[in-house]
Amino acid sequence: MIKCKCCNKHTNNPKFCSRSCAAKTTNKIPKRKKQINYCSLCGKETGFFRRKFCTNCNPMNRDWDSITYGDAIKARKYQKNSRIRNLSRRIYKLSGKPECCMVCGYDKHFEVCHIKAISSFPKTATVGEINNINNLIALCPNHHWELDHGNLILPVGIAPT
Repeated sequence: MIKCKCCNKHTNNPKFCSRSCAAKTTNKIPKRKKQINYCSLCGKETGFFRRKFCTNCNPMNRDWDSITYGDAIKARKYQKNSRIRNLSRRIYKLSGKPECCMVCGYDKHFEVCHIKAISSFPKTATVGEINNINNLIALCPNHHWELDHGNLILPVGIAPT
């Protein structure tokens, strides 16, 4: 038989006789303090655990409005337009446009799609031009498929300029 580390009762458990004894012992250990990280470039607090740079100094922060379509797809070998699509969803959500299908009004699930296809833009076009809010529309999956396959004609006010 082994003695409990908390109350010295005999137990078959290697450390504690009960959960309450385990909790009493564990709760006596002081909590670790939150680690504060500072930016490697400017010295400001990063605000996030394990981050080397603050938001302003982060080299991965990009101005996507000035990056060309060619540069954006050059960095990816698989699903080249995925970053552009992710940015388009964020832009649409922040725009305040209705989050439902523009054709049928279905609001359980919608997809943000480009009226003028991403691949139809020249490589010199900026990501800002491709993801212009006037080129984005919310559609249900069925109408999105129809638009992509040429079976859906958009109303005059929605068609691209």
